[in-house]
Amino acid sequence: MLNKLKLKIPVFASLLKSEARPMVDDLLLELRTKFKTMNVEPEFHIYTKPHIVPSDFPALHRSAQYNLCFIATGGTESLCVEYASLLHKRAPEKPIILLSHPYMNSLAAGLEARCKLVYETKPAYLFHTTDHQEMQNLFSVLRARDYLTQEGKKVGIIGHPSDWLVASDLETIGSKSEVWGIKIHEEIISLKEVTKLYDSIPNNSSEVENIVRYFLAQDAKLAATRPGDSTNRWLWDNARFCVALSKVVKQYDLFGLTLRCFDLINGNITGCLAVSYLNDMGIPSACEGDIPALITMMLSHSVSGSPSFMANPIHYRGKHLTLAHCTIPTKMTMHVKLMTHFESGQGAAIQADLRNPDKPWTISRANLWDNVMNCEEVIARNIEAKSDRSCRTQVEAEFKSEELLLKYLGKASGNHQILTEGSWVKTFQLYKKLFIH
Repeated sequence: MLNKLKLKIPVFASLLKSEARPMVDDLLLELRTKFKTMNVEPEFHIYTKPHIVPSDFPALHRSAQYNLCFIATGGTESLCVEYASLLHKRAPEKPIILLSHPYMNSLAAGLEARCKLVYETKPAYLFHTTDHQEMQNLFSVLRARDYLTQEGKKVGIIGHPSDWLVASDLETIGSKSEVWGIKIHEEIISLKEVTKLYDSIPNNSSEVENIVRYFLAQDAKLAATRPGDSTNRWLWDNARFCVALSKVVKQYDLFGLTLRCFDLINGNITGCLAVSYLNDMGIPSACEGDIPALITMMLSHSVSGSPSFMANPIHYRGKHLTLAHCTIPTKMTMHVKLMTHFESGQGAAIQADLRNPDKPWTISRANLWDNVMNCEEVIARNIEAKSDRSCRTQVEAEFKSEELLLKYLGKASGNHQILTEGSWVKTFQLYKKLFIH
């Protein structure tokens, strides 16, 4: 569930005639009602001409999280530009967002103000409040930005990225402490720390039992056996690893992580169930230490409020791309079957079908070198006859054309691609325009 977005919005109005103020008040009441349907709570602060001058601007918006200005009427261009310039001086890394509406010369004034701000080399963008989809995208992006940049939260890199991820390793972020506004924990968290926690957790703990029951509820065949039965010993061991990784998340206050999972594989243990479980719990988690995949999953989770599926492209033909992996979040699935991990034949992995196939999904991947978000809308479909030569969960993404599929693969900046339920291409593109430069 996405959090409510609270916004402080200055309103600029020219009250040269007596009936103007009631019109503005009615307009704000309409907007408040409309924004509420989008889970947005606006706090309007009205500045009126000719009763106010720039020196009267209070320090109120030092605490405002975005450089927002709503142009209620024409004749307020100069006030809006001066106020927006003050906001930009306070937070130059954030774009100036101007809002207009269809009446009282608002749009014309917004175009004039935006032009002046851009001329002064300030990033300014104009949004029309009657365009419902545009406003939904804007609020999704601002809500995502709030989530990704929340104070004190960071992502953790647990173990170095896998050796074969030659384009998805630490060089993609260098020595940066944050990527796309997402803070990175300053040190790589040792795999030994996780395994030490794992060794300290008793099999009969309530935390382990709860996770065992969680996965038993996903697989009808396993659910028919008694929890704790010796035939399910591998499930209990993997549940212990879920608990260990969850403790690392809590210890370091992480809201996302990458895991060098292949180094953890032994007879009973793989990282697949733990990665799936954390994604189910709202902690975006990428296996194999893939940092660009994690950043993509973080952005995807922040706009959709749902987990995403990190998968390998396996094969393409025409406009169809097959993807597969062993770590799909079970909240996205039906017909779950717990199996061994594909490459190793050990531990536990997930084979399942998508819960909501044959609808629009978004396939995406962040290119951290060039600050580009490669994304396309696809129709995601389940594959009935799953191959034993690929990772356990296998799905097909149908692009709108063969040309778009080839274009997407031609721009792909690495191995893993991210599938998210819903159509989020415009939202990703807007996030890039406003916040990634």
